[in-house]
Amino acid sequence: MVDNNKHFFIKLAGLFICVYSFLLIIKVAPGDDTWFRDISDQYSFLDYLNFRYNEWSGRMPVEAALYFFLDGRTWMWRIINAFMIISLAYLIVRIVKEKVQFREILTAILLLGFFSHSILSSGLLWITGSMNYLWPICGALFALVPFADYTLRDGVKNGNTKLVLSGIIGFLSASSNEQVALCLISFAIISIIHSFFIKKNGNCKLVFLAIIYVMGLLILFLAPGNDKRFIAETATWFPGFDLLSIKDHLYIGVIWFFSKFTIEIKYIILLISAISIAAIYKKNQQIKIIPSGIMNIFTCMFLVVIFSAIIKGSTSLLYDFTAIKNFDFSGSVLNIWRMNLDFLASFIPYVFWGIYFIILCYIIFIITDRNLFIILTLLASLATMVVMFASPTIYASGNRVLTVAAVLIMLVVIELFIRFNLLNFKITWIILCTFSAINILTLFISWVIHGYTPVL
Repeated sequence: MVDNNKHFFIKLAGLFICVYSFLLIIKVAPGDDTWFRDISDQYSFLDYLNFRYNEWSGRMPVEAALYFFLDGRTWMWRIINAFMIISLAYLIVRIVKEKVQFREILTAILLLGFFSHSILSSGLLWITGSMNYLWPICGALFALVPFADYTLRDGVKNGNTKLVLSGIIGFLSASSNEQVALCLISFAIISIIHSFFIKKNGNCKLVFLAIIYVMGLLILFLAPGNDKRFIAETATWFPGFDLLSIKDHLYIGVIWFFSKFTIEIKYIILLISAISIAAIYKKNQQIKIIPSGIMNIFTCMFLVVIFSAIIKGSTSLLYDFTAIKNFDFSGSVLNIWRMNLDFLASFIPYVFWGIYFIILCYIIFIITDRNLFIILTLLASLATMVVMFASPTIYASGNRVLTVAAVLIMLVVIELFIRFNLLNFKITWIILCTFSAINILTLFISWVIHGYTPVL
């Protein structure tokens, strides 16, 4: 057992060196990085936190980290960020199962290579972006481990030390990022309800942890600077955003959601689709067979998406979500008889991907044992993007706001890999290693040739 542990940590050390080596290319970039780097010349640490809380943001843990690490300590950031990336991989697996193997951590690391370049660069590798997204996400996953143990594994015992750490780290994460906080607290509440009223083995300590997380959320949302920040960001990034109706928010948000989800998270969705199709056609006796008509439709749609991914621009119609902006949407819908073909064609990408997502969720629900957990995770991923409908930075924030959604979908992929023992097949490793290596090395080579750019 000691040798196994020794080999496990040696492999982790090797993985750490690989990740850290990649981060050596990252440097302080013009914009947010340099702003936080220079702010220490104007404010002391405590004065800075007071200024930011009252004038801009309630993300105090993040603000403290940005002030500290960008004040000449980027070398330390590289070490911690490498640790956070590996921790992210470990914790995603740990949520799904109690005993974590190195090959499962490696799988999760490789799955990061299925993120788009823009999500990788701005959410995980950018100095400012990583502290705003990667670090709070890792903290939230750690804080959710006790809840996952009680809900998914019949109450695996967590010592008081672990619970105290979960409380502290969960509090810091809940007060660091709005998307992360809402997901953390939602999962915690659902887990408590499930353990108390369905499994009848609830633990009051979990309730106490959830209360601590809510306290972190309140500090984040009740910060005096939030209103001022909203006004400033509206004036800078989206003048008139505060005057939009609910219908306008939905109209803008749905267009943004479909375009981001189908382009930036496309490869993870394709991977889930491939696993689901393989599971169904395998016809495992434990799986309820889905009607052949539905599977044939989904398989054809999957092949169309694969074809469009291989041949750029071959099916641009599937991704042209902005074409609908060329028409008076309300007027056209109210005058159905006057609709022209171009207006009807603008609906094609929404209809195609709407049907695709519905069938995919249905298939996943059928083939998995933890279907409720999977569906809630997918809904949480959707919710993290819907939150942006109310933000004037819906366009300005770039793709770093998709990091939370991408990690949640990655959690589903890991569940499917473990559920169907896919890591026992060579083809799985060939696909994971090949695509991930190409995607990440392409980003790295681009930075070497053209210079490091965090926001793509």
